Amino acid sequence: MSALLNKRLARSLWRTKLRLFAVILMVFVGVFAGITFGGYSHNLDGMYETMQADDDDGANLADLWIDNRSATWSPTEVAAFCDDLERALENSATIDSELDSCEGRTVVQGAMFHNNSSGDYIINSLWHGISADANADRIWMPEGYSEGRVAVADDEIVIDAHVTDALKIKLGDSVNISSGSSIAEFTVVGTGYHPLHVIMAPEGSLFPPNAGEYVVGYMSPSGMARLSGNEVGTSNTIVLDVEGTPLFDFPDTLLYEGEEIDAIKSFVTTSLDETELDGRVRDRGQNEPVEVMRQDLEGAKRSTVPFTVMIATIASITIVLSLQRLVQSQAKEIAVLRTLGVNRKSLMTGYLMAPLAIGAVGCLLGALIGPFGMNGMLDFYESLVGVPITERTVPLATYAAVIGPTMFVVFLSGAFPAWKASRLDPLEVLSGQSEMRVGSNTLRKLTAWMPTTLGLSIRSSVRKPVRLAMTFVAVGISLMLFGSIQMMTAGLQETVVGSLEDEQNWDAQAYIMPDGEGPVIEWAEKNSATYELLIELPLGSVEDNDGMDRAFTIVGLDSFDSAMRTVPIVEGTSPEKGYGIPQVMVEEGAMAFLGWSVGEQPTVAINGAEHEVEIVGSSKGELSRTMYFYRSDLSSLLGVNATSVYLDLPEGGAVDSELGEVTSGLVERQSLLDGINTLLDQQTQFLGAMMYLGLMFTVVVMFNTMIMNVAERDFELATLRVLGASTKSLGTMLLFESLLIGIIGGIVGVLFAYGGAIGLAASFSSWQFFVPVTIVPSVAYQLMGGVIAIAVAMTPIGIWRLRRMDLVEKIKDLSQ
Repeated sequence: MSALLNKRLARSLWRTKLRLFAVILMVFVGVFAGITFGGYSHNLDGMYETMQADDDDGANLADLWIDNRSATWSPTEVAAFCDDLERALENSATIDSELDSCEGRTVVQGAMFHNNSSGDYIINSLWHGISADANADRIWMPEGYSEGRVAVADDEIVIDAHVTDALKIKLGDSVNISSGSSIAEFTVVGTGYHPLHVIMAPEGSLFPPNAGEYVVGYMSPSGMARLSGNEVGTSNTIVLDVEGTPLFDFPDTLLYEGEEIDAIKSFVTTSLDETELDGRVRDRGQNEPVEVMRQDLEGAKRSTVPFTVMIATIASITIVLSLQRLVQSQAKEIAVLRTLGVNRKSLMTGYLMAPLAIGAVGCLLGALIGPFGMNGMLDFYESLVGVPITERTVPLATYAAVIGPTMFVVFLSGAFPAWKASRLDPLEVLSGQSEMRVGSNTLRKLTAWMPTTLGLSIRSSVRKPVRLAMTFVAVGISLMLFGSIQMMTAGLQETVVGSLEDEQNWDAQAYIMPDGEGPVIEWAEKNSATYELLIELPLGSVEDNDGMDRAFTIVGLDSFDSAMRTVPIVEGTSPEKGYGIPQVMVEEGAMAFLGWSVGEQPTVAINGAEHEVEIVGSSKGELSRTMYFYRSDLSSLLGVNATSVYLDLPEGGAVDSELGEVTSGLVERQSLLDGINTLLDQQTQFLGAMMYLGLMFTVVVMFNTMIMNVAERDFELATLRVLGASTKSLGTMLLFESLLIGIIGGIVGVLFAYGGAIGLAASFSSWQFFVPVTIVPSVAYQLMGGVIAIAVAMTPIGIWRLRRMDLVEKIKDLSQ
């Protein structure tokens, strides 16, 4: 008998093929997305391990960096520091780690003068002086993805492979570059990558410009001396590598993991003091380019299971509703089987096997196609960051981590319908009492004043409150996938792009060496350009409540409300200059992370030296942590008058090679805007699949609800038609019902989307990258309108079913 029921159940499911395929599709998409994201994060992790490895093929990412961009150290000073630190670690009774290498380097901003068939260009650049036998932070040159060799002679250079295709640079080409002094010519002898430049963004920025608009090059120490005019071995950065990999703190976790590296850093600080060197000390967790990419990887890892479970939850809700409707339609068959002696266990087994079969088919399809989705994401990542992923596999643990929770959720979805089927009372079903539905008297009284069609629509809609609530939950989760990404992207657009477009009116930013603003000012006056000096350096740090050093950017401006870069105030006032304690404004992300408030006077480190400041206001418009000073106040702390010059060019004006020769780098605001918009568009495309999956799920859920609502009321609708109700009036009733469900579902969807955006932003936000979330009315209206449109679009399906209804058969069933 139970076999007969299982066959009947299978035939009944097959009759609702569209709904069945929709549920299988949901399970498939959940598993597909889980394996895609899981395999993506696994292989991305492998790419970083390969690139950063301390072996012949890896770049050996350093453990600590010391830098000072306002001064340089002689070869003798660097050697004295390294010797002192090595002795201190060797003689330490508390630390087992030994110093593997201590290397001095020069890293400077500059420009590349590039020309092609479309014209001459001055490209913002960064130049590294790296010895051919460097131990840490080497050039990574994977076989098949790079060419040539490292630079040895003083006229040789390796160009980062991110830009060689865009600029059509090949081995043997000559390039003209500068770093704030005269132009020097170098020969390209190789292309490669660097562990600090996985994402090609200028220092202090999280957004890479368009391909070919930012160049990084690696030359020999003698080549750097030729470019900068300094003695060979002069350095402004010291790279430290310790044997093994000391554990550092992860800024995006609540736990503090950095005790091991802190013990080493204490010796570094002591050696800096003893050798009278000033500099900022950072570990891997405080080095922004390294930490941003690590958190990007961690975000991909964390998103795998939540996305899978959310999609599986939507599928399970649909399975619950579908099986519940199936139990109702098979009530008489179940009652007959119960009277013939089929026990409840056999009944439950059949209804539990159905979701398992559905889940198995969906999981199998997802597991088969998931690797193709993973490769697509990895290909997209390669095109986005320009770094090759040399190995691609999906580990068995990923399959288990995705398929296991999915099958568990799907299995649970069949438990309630199975239990309900086993608890049907045969006498009640066969007597016809189970078909009787008495509406709520209270609801009838509340809707008595309404037009008949509207009142009937409302009473019909809420007759199954549990099912209706489950529908709204499914719609909410679907729109969480779709709307949260839209809201977060809209918040980024408003904060970053809006700030750059509305609050800043410069055309070009010319970077300069210390005391190098004179030639730039002369060029501006000669070309009728307005200029403004500023200081902008990532040389600030502060100790948070957990005792961890947090690095931030310091900005010195001449004015906060009438300059080329205005700072929007969230709370408090703008700083005033000339006070004994410098007044500052801090952007809202740092205020939130550190728990600061306006009026406090914290102690911060500026280029390694501690200073007390007074917070007089907070600002918005920055993704990275920033503190604003008056330039004169900051200049007295740093001993630097300016680090760059904003230029407002006259109509038709443009930067030229003459300006490029006297700067150490040029950035045009429009290029910066284009790069930010391009990255946001790429990120939206990256997550677009999830967005449109959410929209598709919304359609499926609403369709499923409409079909069940109509099918469940066949007898009532047939009776109304026999009594004279027209298809048009019944269609109007269905339209009102769809509108009601659409409006409430839209409101629920917007709330879910906003909550999802907050959660998504929180998972992405860290000290390095703060993502604000704001309710943009246009996005909320779009979500509301979308759900209502989907709900209304389901009405013709109900009308089609009404027209196909056999009234004689339905009334005959009701009379029986």
